[in-house]
Amino acid sequence: MTALAALLAAITVVGLLGHRPLLWAGDRRVDPTVLLTGWVLSTVGLVAATLATLTLLIVPPHEHRSTGLVRLAEDCLAALASGSLPGQRETMATIGIAAAIAVLTRLGWATRARVRARRKRAPHLKQLRLLAGQAAPDEPLWIRDDRPLALSLGGRPGVIIMSDTLRRELPPAAVAAALEHERAHLRGRHHLLMAIAQTLATALPMCPLLRRAPSAVEDLVEFAADARAARHCGPAAVREALCRLAGQPAPALGLPMAGRLVQVRLARLSSGPVGGGPTARAAGCLTVALAALLLPVAAGLSAFNVMGCLVD
Repeated sequence: MTALAALLAAITVVGLLGHRPLLWAGDRRVDPTVLLTGWVLSTVGLVAATLATLTLLIVPPHEHRSTGLVRLAEDCLAALASGSLPGQRETMATIGIAAAIAVLTRLGWATRARVRARRKRAPHLKQLRLLAGQAAPDEPLWIRDDRPLALSLGGRPGVIIMSDTLRRELPPAAVAAALEHERAHLRGRHHLLMAIAQTLATALPMCPLLRRAPSAVEDLVEFAADARAARHCGPAAVREALCRLAGQPAPALGLPMAGRLVQVRLARLSSGPVGGGPTARAAGCLTVALAALLLPVAAGLSAFNVMGCLVD
């Protein structure tokens, strides 16, 4: 029970303070893809670790299969029938059951709300995907619009939408940069990562790590897409596309290229490349992934050892 209490305490600390190292790293221009990996896996890992710990609280692994939920219910009923309160084991397990049900209910509610909102847009998205199906794979759907426009829609298949005004008013290098930016969103599954962060934050807004994640992920997907476009087309072309698209009304659907933090992104593009090459990026993502997923467990073990020393 002491180990479970230490693990719960560690998960609480990560939920309250886990966003601070990620924000600190973001201020030091760490590769946005690495940071994006850290934010998403930190939120998913925190929720998974919480549910796993609550499961251990309900049915500790050292107990026999017969002391599961059925045995727990029998013990509680027997205690109440005899006029005494349930023991510590039964009380903690009941608390664990209630907490797990609450977390799962909130997650289900948030997921259902997002699915319903997506279904409302489904007819429009279906029409766009049918039109986009006429184009070559990984090529944009060109539409008639007086505004310069470049955006991507997630899902299967993903769709890139660009206006013919963009092609008329921008030089070819800037158009190619805008297209590569939107391709980066689709290849990086940025729409899905944003949906995960937003769903978890909606379900459990009381947790600071989850509450801060959507805004951070929305910023980082733009930084990551800018970085990829700059590697393929050059920073100058990306800056020109951003400057031309800035100030245009942002569509309600998808990820428009100039939807967020245009001035900050222009400054980042002007100050040189962020992060290293592909090998350094992959190593950074792997390191952050292991840290994000194992941090609650490592913190719990450390807390358990400290508790053991204090007891001794």
